[in-house]
Amino acid sequence: MRNRFLFTSAFIILFAILSQFAKAQTVYVTEKGKKYHKKNCSVVSEGKKGQELAAAQKNGYEPCSVCKPDEAKKQEATDPKKKVTLK
Repeated sequence: MRNRFLFTSAFIILFAILSQFAKAQTVYVTEKGKKYHKKNCSVVSEGKKGQELAAAQKNGYEPCSVCKPDEAKKQEATDPKKKVTLK
C-alpha cells in the first residue's frame, strides 16, 4: 500500500514537472514572411496567424531580430521560477 502511494506521488510530481517543460509557445507568422514573431511585434501588424514555435521552426521560419521571440524561452529555461510573459 505504501509503495503504491509513493509510486503514484512520484508519477504526479514527474508529470507536473514535465508539463512545465512541454508548454507550447505561440508565435506569429505571415504568409509571405520568413520570420516568426511575438504577438505584438512592431514589424508585423496585420495578416499574421499564430502557430506553435516548434511548427514554425519545422516550417523553416527564423526568429525575428526585432521582437526576439526566443529570448523569453531562453530566459524561462535559465530561471524557471521567474514567469516571463510574451508581449
